Amino acid sequence: MNSWDVLIVTASNERQAQAYEAQLTLRRELGLLPDVREAIVVADPGGRRIGSGGSTLCCLMEVLHRRLDAKLAKADPRTWERVLGELRVLIIHAGGDSRRLPAYGPCGKIFIPVPGENDSAVCLSLFDRQLPTYLALPKSAPGRGQVVIASGDVLLRFDPTRVKFTREGITGLACHAQPEQASRHGVFCCDQTDEVKLYLQKPSIAEQTKMGAIDAYGQSCLDIGVMHFDAATAVRLLQLFGARPDAKGRLVLAGKRGQAVMDRGLDFYREICCAMGSQATADHHARSARDSGSRWTTAMLGDLFKTLSAIPFNVQLLTHCDFLDFGTSRGILSSGTRLLQEDRGVSQLRAFLDINNEIAAEGLVQGSASWVEGCRIRSPLTLGGNNVVVGVDLDEPVSLPAGACLDTIAGRDASGRSVWFVRCYGVDDTFKEPVDKGAVFCGMPLPLWLTQVGVGQEEVWNREVAATDRTIWNARLFPAVPEHRQYRQWLWMFDPAGASENQRQAWRSAERYSLEQILELADHKDFYERRSRIRAARIRNSNDRNTGTRPGEPTLRLV
Repeated sequence: MNSWDVLIVTASNERQAQAYEAQLTLRRELGLLPDVREAIVVADPGGRRIGSGGSTLCCLMEVLHRRLDAKLAKADPRTWERVLGELRVLIIHAGGDSRRLPAYGPCGKIFIPVPGENDSAVCLSLFDRQLPTYLALPKSAPGRGQVVIASGDVLLRFDPTRVKFTREGITGLACHAQPEQASRHGVFCCDQTDEVKLYLQKPSIAEQTKMGAIDAYGQSCLDIGVMHFDAATAVRLLQLFGARPDAKGRLVLAGKRGQAVMDRGLDFYREICCAMGSQATADHHARSARDSGSRWTTAMLGDLFKTLSAIPFNVQLLTHCDFLDFGTSRGILSSGTRLLQEDRGVSQLRAFLDINNEIAAEGLVQGSASWVEGCRIRSPLTLGGNNVVVGVDLDEPVSLPAGACLDTIAGRDASGRSVWFVRCYGVDDTFKEPVDKGAVFCGMPLPLWLTQVGVGQEEVWNREVAATDRTIWNARLFPAVPEHRQYRQWLWMFDPAGASENQRQAWRSAERYSLEQILELADHKDFYERRSRIRAARIRNSNDRNTGTRPGEPTLRLV
């Protein structure tokens, strides 16, 4: 039986962890996790973002904590290796703010509703589509243990039976990709023996060319985010980053390196993988890590390199693999379209992506190449194209220009009152880009948008936010309204130059929140309950139509 002892989904904080736990519990109760003995959620400690590497270490310590009493936890690390050597552990990294996909911040990218049909009582999510491939990965050699880490915001389609985890140390999975796509991820430089020579993190096309990462066919070896390592390597990493029992016998990260993980974060692919490979040097490690955003000093990275560079590093290149990214608004449009094309067996999709919506007989959606999810549509919705519309009730006609995104989400304002947060933005907006480096909002430079509305930067950011840290993510741009239908009064935000002075004044005086604030104030439970209610209504009305009962019921479009 190819079962896993532990499935771990990581979360960025306790609130997100609670939402993830509810989703896993529901799937467990419905029998949707048959090949998993234990499914748990591990949150970053104290809500401090510690990166995929730091999170991996916390997951390993949590597994040991659940299997060792305090006395054994204080034992020699050989005990840790013995315990991990008997386990298969699958870690799916899903902690994050969804800064490039604000509509799904409350559920996290891993539980994004996606196109497709299922027979269960839960809406089909990215997690549900990606998990079967991960669970079907082969076992490693007996007694060596197995830890696999994967990313929660991509959908990988490959044949897991062709994968072989036979090497010691770390083995990464890869596929061929165009250098432009590879520049946004990790890239392997390898030889015919599958031994990694160098690992590049988010390298430019020029760097890929310089380092020999592009083959004769113009393709790069793309890291698809799946890494495998054995128990010995797991313990080696734990020791390197200061894992030790505290006064109560619980493993924690301590010492200089452990504190650095807590303070600076540790990215598995950046600080760890860039140090490995037969041709890796301390200079390459430090430069690659720092250029891709590492907060570790050159001296600290050099200290890590001494140990990490000795770990064997191999890659298995998959001959056929689809890499669908669901990490951005543009990404869900292209990846969602691809899924629906394959499900329907068509080469071109001429409709919009209709995902978990309740569309009444008088409801109509005009337009294509758009993502509409979690909406109740009882009136015409006209889309200009490349739109994202999430969580909206339409009782009157709405028209959106090309590239416009609209989502609403229930929550509570700063005073604790129930409100709806209204988010209008563009499909290609740069939420993480600083204002002084060209942040784009509603399709235009953010400073220009603010000027057209008639406000200065001091009215959307607090003074203590440095100019270099001012982004759309922490800008108070989005109104909160007491009633859902009031989202309509803010649709002019897509075209501030065409707004009336009364509209602009209403925005200036409105209670506004940033995406960062909304993530904390949103009602995570309501996000899921809304989808469940819509799904129940769809099934109920579909059954009524099939049995011929209750004539006159709204006609719903099912996908």
